[in-house]
Amino acid sequence: MRHKTFTFSALAVFIASATQAQAAVYDVIEITGDASGVETLQYYDKNTSTLAEKVQFYGQGIEPSASGVNCFETSCASTDHKLYGESRFGSDGVDIRDEVPFQLDNFQQINDQWSLERYCNSALGFNTCDTWAKIRYFGKDYNSDNPENGESFGGLRREQFAWQNNYYANTLPLLDNGSDNLERVTTFANTAAGYDSSVTPSLGSLVDSSDHVTTNAAVNALGSSTLGDFTLGVTSSAYFANNNHYARQFNKRGFVNVNGNQVSLLPVTGNDLVKNMGQTLAWDAVEYPENSGNLLVVGSAAFSPSELNNNMKVPDDVSVSRSDLTNCKTNGADPSQIFNSWACQFVVFANDAVFWNVDGSATNPEAQLLSERASNRPALDPDDKNRSFQASARAVALVNQKPVMVGYTTDSVGNDYYAMRAAVYKLKDGVTGTPTAKDWAVSYIPNLNIESGDERVYRYTLATDINENGKVIGVAKSARSEERSFAEKLYVYDVNTQKFSWLDSSVSSLFFKGANGFASEINNNDQIVGWVDTETVNQVNGRQRRQRAFTYLAGNDIVTDALPAKSAWLLDDLTNDDVLSGNANKFRIAQATGINDAGVISATALKCENGFQSLSKDAKCEGEERLVAVQLVPKTDAKVQARLDEKEKVTRKGGSLGLVTLSLLAFFGLRRKQ
Repeated sequence: MRHKTFTFSALAVFIASATQAQAAVYDVIEITGDASGVETLQYYDKNTSTLAEKVQFYGQGIEPSASGVNCFETSCASTDHKLYGESRFGSDGVDIRDEVPFQLDNFQQINDQWSLERYCNSALGFNTCDTWAKIRYFGKDYNSDNPENGESFGGLRREQFAWQNNYYANTLPLLDNGSDNLERVTTFANTAAGYDSSVTPSLGSLVDSSDHVTTNAAVNALGSSTLGDFTLGVTSSAYFANNNHYARQFNKRGFVNVNGNQVSLLPVTGNDLVKNMGQTLAWDAVEYPENSGNLLVVGSAAFSPSELNNNMKVPDDVSVSRSDLTNCKTNGADPSQIFNSWACQFVVFANDAVFWNVDGSATNPEAQLLSERASNRPALDPDDKNRSFQASARAVALVNQKPVMVGYTTDSVGNDYYAMRAAVYKLKDGVTGTPTAKDWAVSYIPNLNIESGDERVYRYTLATDINENGKVIGVAKSARSEERSFAEKLYVYDVNTQKFSWLDSSVSSLFFKGANGFASEINNNDQIVGWVDTETVNQVNGRQRRQRAFTYLAGNDIVTDALPAKSAWLLDDLTNDDVLSGNANKFRIAQATGINDAGVISATALKCENGFQSLSKDAKCEGEERLVAVQLVPKTDAKVQARLDEKEKVTRKGGSLGLVTLSLLAFFGLRRKQ
């Protein structure tokens, strides 16, 4: 097919005659880290003079809105809804929010430079995987001549060698203080009183002060209940100094701050090693039964150690005896043994989907399993004991006044191997009152089989969110290359009707064949936000594609006339006010992470302090771009004014319409009411 190319100037003249200046759908409001104080914290003991330049802020979610509020109809301020997020000084190595590295590692073997590079080669395919792995492992701005010198920012190695070198936090949880400024969130893990007194004597003295923080943490949700406002997420243990080493009790532990209490969410009761070191993650919560004062928190928790004698569990450059891992399991009931062994810091676990009933007291509840695993789903894969069971409840909503959770569980594919598969957790028929273990039933989301015949189709599938209408969103990671990409595909599923559909080119050319994306949240108006590839360059044996935030109106009801039902948009197109020197042109929206029912979106944006050189999507920045947390606040006079590309092709490979064509259709009022 012949490609037609238009220049920016020609299209600009064409569009300007038909549109109104200063139109936009959302105002972009930066939520700054001024009040967080993270720039003044110690990061490492060699040099702290450049922290203010290195710190970056991420918007990760938005406070739920009051019933009936629509910011497209009634003007809202950015201070009306709190954004939560985090700060980072460098690469995070392995995301603190993942039960296991990169969501697919049932082997739990991605823990050094070489395993990171192997993962990149097999699951991403970049021709720059060596550099990608080094940044993940050694940190941003690592010294290529001496990457182990510890003067880089972030990186997995710094965490692994904290045993010898002490540790300074890289990821800090933040919450909007109501004045467009972010403040630090503290949890039970920041003080010695937050730990079991039977364990702390073996750990030593807690290292966590006003300027030397050793806990990494992230907020995953906030909301309101009859107990008061709550904040929940995941934190690491602080480090403890003991003689000539530093140790932490656990790698990850869910937390809830509610009713003036900082609650630790404990693993599943049983195994001694799990009790002392097991990880948990809190993802979401609802009050159930409604107005009962019981906060139903959902997430994941360790229930058994994974295989401990696998050579891949200890990085190659950590000089500990791998056989010591077996002793960690043997000595699991003795804190003085497990917290005085470097090897035990590398223990990993089988994790299951769980819930906690939080009553607002200072009691630290134990996790309860959401379902009984079938007899062929033990903690370790019977066919390969290096693989372990993994499951998680990532989100919960009251659907028809009953809690429904979504996430993933482990499928024994053909009774041959373990893999993670998207799942729904529902209360069994007839269950009333405060839920208990075994009150739940789990089912797979259809159309997401890991294999087709004997051929592997997906590396993993998972559900990321659910709304009160029963609409589920999620992703499926392709095991096969499509259009030179191991695509992470997006889908929508309705638990009420069992209808499944892909977000693909039949919906919009934004979701072209082979595109990678992530659907992060769906509100009760069925509006989805996330991010997606915006270019088609080869990733397999090529480079990583540029991505930008999107929104898709999945419902049939009108949210605002500017955004027709079933339409998809890049958020860069919805924040353009056509003013080169204006505030909006300082930002390009990289990832949209949350949206409430009022229509307010949380996001992470690229910021060019003096403004981008043009209004186009791919405009360059004179100076350095920074990642910042932003709110996108709907405008009551919303009008779409899509950004143009400096040079854009009408036809996009694999898509039904090119981006310019799509923009033109939107610009000329392609809006309909349903």
